[in-house]
Amino acid sequence: MEADRDSSVVSSPLTRRRFFGWLGWGSLALALGGIAQGVPYYLKPQLTYEPTTTFTVGRPGDFQVGEMRPIEAKRVFIFRTPVGFQALSMTCTHLGCSYKPFGPPSQEYPVVHARCPCHGSVFARDGRVLGGPAPRPLPFYQLELTPDGRLQVDNAKIVPNTQYLTPDGRIVQGPIPDGSDIKFS
Repeated sequence: MEADRDSSVVSSPLTRRRFFGWLGWGSLALALGGIAQGVPYYLKPQLTYEPTTTFTVGRPGDFQVGEMRPIEAKRVFIFRTPVGFQALSMTCTHLGCSYKPFGPPSQEYPVVHARCPCHGSVFARDGRVLGGPAPRPLPFYQLELTPDGRLQVDNAKIVPNTQYLTPDGRIVQGPIPDGSDIKFS
């Protein structure tokens, strides 16, 4: 009777054929599991929630003629000149650092200029690179008035440095900015 129990528990030995059979079925199960795991990725829409390129910075009456206002959260300067408004990038074209506000002429640079604190690039008020490793001038961005009368910047649209937005919403061409429009206190 004990011999009968032992013979029923004993299974056939693992042969090479059986081993490779189990290996094949296991590999198939792993492959199907990997495919099944990726299916939901392709079934749901792939949306990128990128921030909008437009933002408002205030009303024209909020800015005084000669004012240079940094909007640090959006990395842009707003200039109010006698001709109108301009929006200038606050991001150095070298490695993307935010540079300091424009300052008056100095011995080293006889024009109104701004200096990037990261690697020393220097920019003129018209966006030109005066010194340092920056490869390109600073871009000026499109400005327009919203229907409710606010200034709106679109940093996806680069405009010439001679383009201004008047307080009544017209886009006009004006002089190349030289910094004489800024009132330093």
